[in-house]
Amino acid sequence: MIKEKTSLRKSLRLALSVAIVASALFVALKDTIRAAPPPVVCRPVHGTIHSLFTTQNCTSPVGLCTTGTITDAGFLDGTTTFSALYVAPYAGLPSVEPAANLVYSGQLTITAKHGTFVINDLGVLDANHLAFSEMERPASGTGIFANPGNSVFFISGSLVDNGQGFLGELTGTVCSSGD
Repeated sequence: MIKEKTSLRKSLRLALSVAIVASALFVALKDTIRAAPPPVVCRPVHGTIHSLFTTQNCTSPVGLCTTGTITDAGFLDGTTTFSALYVAPYAGLPSVEPAANLVYSGQLTITAKHGTFVINDLGVLDANHLAFSEMERPASGTGIFANPGNSVFFISGSLVDNGQGFLGELTGTVCSSGD
């Protein structure tokens, strides 16, 4: 009888230990499953960007900043800020281009409904024709833009508002996780 009670106690302890370990594993797995990010999906985007030059809160080392909006681009719709980091006259080609034509590089930040997308911007401005073209490549992001994958899109357009801003068409591919 004493031997049976000891054996029963050992069995109960073992069962309790197994239950505790199983419970801990379940909690750990549940947290891991919950923490798994949604898959990254790349899809075409098309929209409009309208930006105005600004000096307010401009941290550009060359004094060129804009603020604006993106519309008709779905999940990319939102507000924008741009800060030029480098500018070269003659579009970098002094023997071919007029001095007023510029090549520039900077950082475009899009604040959309589901996250912030920070982008490396490389552009060319043809001041004689009031036209510009840019290539946008991801730098970082939050929310659905935290894993921007192979996003690349282009913005082309013209100077508007008596030279006070840009109006451009945005096209390309943007990768995001979620809607």
